[in-house]
Amino acid sequence: MTIGNADPRLVDAMWRAADLTRAYLDHDRAQVSACLANLDTDRLKHVLAWLILTHDELFDELGEPSMAVREIDAAAALAPMETEFATTAAVRRVAAREAGLAHAVEGLAPLDQAHTVAICTVVMLLEALGRARALEHVDAETEEWERMGHPRPYPIT
Repeated sequence: MTIGNADPRLVDAMWRAADLTRAYLDHDRAQVSACLANLDTDRLKHVLAWLILTHDELFDELGEPSMAVREIDAAAALAPMETEFATTAAVRRVAAREAGLAHAVEGLAPLDQAHTVAICTVVMLLEALGRARALEHVDAETEEWERMGHPRPYPIT
């Protein structure tokens, strides 16, 4: 995705979305929690919007990879405890094709929505590319943002 002369809120959102995706791929529970910690509603909604854009772009690029239950459970188990149940239930509905992603996250709190979309994206990447190539994909995207003059606007904890 190209971002041109981006609003600082958008730059923050795209980095947080990428860092959240990477944290799930790395099985880094602490970083999963840290990526969205203490965000106000506006910033969280920007991250959610970027996660949705990323998911939809990958869906178009990769097609509709299967959503293996073992991958769903492994990724969802990394979600913060207060969001794990809602996230797992929503992702399983998507995997079972009971609902599309947008419908599955309806009614969830924005934080739950963000984790659900991130987990769906991670499972899709894992199924289509495997862990190593999925990490390379995320890293290549963030390296491109840095080359375009959009460095991470916050330190990684």
